[in-house]
Amino acid sequence: MAEEKRVSLEGRKLFIGIPTYDGKLNIKLAYTLAAFMPVALKHGISVKLGHVSGCSIITMARNSLVDQFLKSDCTELLFIDADVIPTVEDIMRLMAQSTGRDVTAGMYPRRAKDRKFFMDFYLDEQDELVFDGAMMRANRVGTGFMWINRHVIEKIAERAPKYLGPDGEGQIASVFEFSMLDGKFVGEDYNFCDKAGMLGYEVWIDVEICLPHLGTEEFTNDFKNEVVVPLLESLHKAKLKVANG
Repeated sequence: MAEEKRVSLEGRKLFIGIPTYDGKLNIKLAYTLAAFMPVALKHGISVKLGHVSGCSIITMARNSLVDQFLKSDCTELLFIDADVIPTVEDIMRLMAQSTGRDVTAGMYPRRAKDRKFFMDFYLDEQDELVFDGAMMRANRVGTGFMWINRHVIEKIAERAPKYLGPDGEGQIASVFEFSMLDGKFVGEDYNFCDKAGMLGYEVWIDVEICLPHLGTEEFTNDFKNEVVVPLLESLHKAKLKVANG
């Protein structure tokens, strides 16, 4: 698993969307955003911040941010949930790794004792994980630290049902929705990844990015060493077992 791509970020137009229920940001996230702005300026990245507060329905909050994004001239959308804490380096790294891709994300554990992760692995026809350097292909991933190329949002928005905006005017595309599949509830993040996949877009994870997730405590874990490496070893052992009969 190689290091991040060495690419120029000059000329990139980034929209950072932050859904908040009460309009408050954790001080660590506020610090990251403040520190990121001069770094972005230095690298020739233009940045617009969007946030939605006072909305308890996460699908509506995300769709409002998508609407703000589509009305801007930005070419890429980065969701950062208010309870997920990236560093400036995490943001810069994900942007670099996202060059030429459709959807990318960094990982963060669930706010639970097991500290498991929100994701669904992608396996190729040989039942192998797919890597491109430190990037690993996925079927589904959480939206808390997710980068999305504008063409993906536009294509999904074209096909999505529309509803009236909060002011009773304008049409907002329901890009993020809850759904049911085989009797199971599907959250808006997995539903979005399903839509992207059905349109031929690929979802990738940077296995080197693993962020704290705030709850009753600061939940942390090591995605690469606690999940990816053991899975690779398990798949390898399974293939050896089959090969040896």
